Amino acid sequence: MFTSPQTALIVGSTGFIGKFLVARLLRDNARVFALCRNINEQPHKLRSWLTQQGIDYRQLSFIQGDVTLPHLGLSPQDWETLKEVNYLYNTSALFKWNLSMEQAKAVNVDGLTNLLHSVCKHCHLERAIHLSGYMLTLDKHLQAAGIYRKNIEKTDWPKIYDRLGAYEASKIQGHFNWIKQADTLNIPWTVIHPATVIGDEMSGEIPANQPIATLIQQLKQRKMKALPGTPQHSLPLVSVTMLVNAIFHAGKDTQTLKQEILVATPEQLSLQTLVSIIANAIQVKAPHHFVSLYFLKWILKWHWLAKKLDMSGEMLNFIRTEQIDLSLFNQLNQKWEIPPTVLLETIEKTAGWVIKQSK
Repeated sequence: MFTSPQTALIVGSTGFIGKFLVARLLRDNARVFALCRNINEQPHKLRSWLTQQGIDYRQLSFIQGDVTLPHLGLSPQDWETLKEVNYLYNTSALFKWNLSMEQAKAVNVDGLTNLLHSVCKHCHLERAIHLSGYMLTLDKHLQAAGIYRKNIEKTDWPKIYDRLGAYEASKIQGHFNWIKQADTLNIPWTVIHPATVIGDEMSGEIPANQPIATLIQQLKQRKMKALPGTPQHSLPLVSVTMLVNAIFHAGKDTQTLKQEILVATPEQLSLQTLVSIIANAIQVKAPHHFVSLYFLKWILKWHWLAKKLDMSGEMLNFIRTEQIDLSLFNQLNQKWEIPPTVLLETIEKTAGWVIKQSK
């Protein structure tokens, strides 16, 4: 395990996963620099949230910057302040359905190149940890989409963006770009592939823009009349608590160098079971009929209908039938000892949080 004192730069620090990661690192007495675009609002909100969690934030500093700007928009004085940074955590992404290729690529692909080159120029990194997504672990899905994992330069990316949607395509392209740039710059890297993230195990906290929160709202508003897919379809899950603990431990473990780690709860539920748990928690009737994903994607091409249903064809790609491979995570967790998630309880708390915040 690494023993160097950790001075971390976190990109995406005020987002959902980012702020929980900030909290976890501060608990470990790390020095943390948070890159944020809005220096007038975001630091105040994060400090207030940390205070509510009972966390001392005297080791936390804020730097205004943006991964799309030259040198991240930082001044020479800012880089001088950051010269002791030895860990880089990227939890940022432009997450939105129906983006254009240009919009998504500017942040989720080119932004990563800019981030790594800018930080490498000024800091000596012991590790760069990137948050990707579990779709990158589904080889048959990538192959069917036309992605050449072993020869990525052959991939026709405009076709991938048309086929999968700009968000998923840019996350996939960004993943391969992160590894390529880190290897070129000789930066030790680790990639974490989270399943669909549910709320905090204690409070259920989750923002409204997360996919699971959208699902909960659809049920509450009775917009979900049928279940997408079949009884065999599922939505792999991970609590933000387990995910952040995995990121924290992975960053300090030499066994995770140049490794991609899928992080999810070992107990996986069918989508039907997940929806039933949520429906019971928020006291609505769960749908029992199924509708084909192919048909749903077809009708959601009508944007007015997609808006009315609060759905996008892109989100349906994440509902899968494949078995996920948690062997590496399970092996690593034998020494990390991240406590197992009480999944039913955490889903119920997540549903409760979403409904409470929507009132």
